[in-house]
Amino acid sequence: MPIHGEKLITGLSALLQLGKRAFAAEDETSFRFLVVNETHLMAPYRQAVLWQRFADGTGKVVAVSGSSEAGTRAPYIVWLTRVLDRESIQQQRSPLCVCAADIQGDDGAAWEQWLPAHALWVPLVTGLGEMLGGMLLVKSTPWTDTEIKLLGKLADSYAHAWELIRKRRHRRGIPWKTWYTSRRGRIKMGLGLAVLLACWVPMRQSVLAPAVVKALDPTPIRAPMEGVIDRVHVTPNQRVHQGDLLVTLDETVLDNKLEVENKSFNLLQEEYQQVLKQSVADPEIRVQKGILEKRMEKQDAETRGIRILLNRVRVLAPRDGVAIFSDSHHWLGKPVQIGERIMDIADPNVAELEIRLPVSDMIALDGNARITLYPNRDPLDSWPASLTYVGYDAQEMEGSLVTIVRGHFLTQGNPPPIGLRGTAKIQGRQTTLFYYLFRHPLSLLRQRLG
Repeated sequence: MPIHGEKLITGLSALLQLGKRAFAAEDETSFRFLVVNETHLMAPYRQAVLWQRFADGTGKVVAVSGSSEAGTRAPYIVWLTRVLDRESIQQQRSPLCVCAADIQGDDGAAWEQWLPAHALWVPLVTGLGEMLGGMLLVKSTPWTDTEIKLLGKLADSYAHAWELIRKRRHRRGIPWKTWYTSRRGRIKMGLGLAVLLACWVPMRQSVLAPAVVKALDPTPIRAPMEGVIDRVHVTPNQRVHQGDLLVTLDETVLDNKLEVENKSFNLLQEEYQQVLKQSVADPEIRVQKGILEKRMEKQDAETRGIRILLNRVRVLAPRDGVAIFSDSHHWLGKPVQIGERIMDIADPNVAELEIRLPVSDMIALDGNARITLYPNRDPLDSWPASLTYVGYDAQEMEGSLVTIVRGHFLTQGNPPPIGLRGTAKIQGRQTTLFYYLFRHPLSLLRQRLG
């Protein structure tokens, strides 16, 4: 048998096989895969593309051979869509050989970048003349008449199979009667009704946020003057009594100044004594005597000022309590400005809870909102508190916006230790389970839609 006859028989066999498999495809995904990959059994090609036409005349590349999906933003797909959207391509109702010379403009110039020299456009047209799309098959050698004819016949089978798959998809629906009369359907309906009713179960709003125990009404200890911290005499959380020495500033500079001032004052005194003796015999020197007296008064005032500053280098505790600061070694040798806060003295039996509530988790809070602190060191323990303050403005802390919320411990006689950190649960107003679960999605939806 001639070679041409063998190829024809092989092509017809592939035509029947591919047509049967196309009609047996379960969905469009399987059909598209078959078209771009299995058509190679009939006519070898380098690449195949399936293009789907829409009602408005535009189209979309829905499958490419050798690829699991066709991305719409890929440069190759964008270029290919522009080429296949041309009216000259869509008007064809039979296979057409296409090359770069048939495409005008920049798209034709870019042909060599994306495709081989020879392409075959095979439209998929139904029996009623509706064009569903088409195949673009490309290879480096020219297409033979036998291949073109066989692919035209295969295109008819593909078009009819594609039309049936689309109709089957549109007809597919939910058999409502069978669904709600079956046992499984009734169970699903019961579960759905139970979920719907559960959405209206009353419950309280609540939110979790990080919290820390802070001193209530602490007394700040500030630097009485500019200087350098020489020594911190207490440790963090140490109990102190009124009058206890807390901090000592370096007095070296003041001692040197005092010594210089004393020497200057002594020299003025000696000069004054000499002028005083000479003024008895020479009345004109009495004017110089008055000047020296003024200079001595000024020098004495400066000396007294330095002595007052020397008395301030020792910072004493103004009240009983505990010393609240981070680390004593942090302050050693550190220069401070007048009024700079060094530590706090607070009553350990009086504390409050500070909660940093993210703005996105903010809920409506009443004056009697309940708060529960769960400390990090003992999550099984808890401390009850009540709401006392809600910040009117958000603050930026650690890169996020938070609202400061404060609470008053109900067991004020024995509050948790100052500095204790944990998680606070704030309970707000009464609401439903639906609102509790979908508050965040509803908030985002409101922000998008207004």
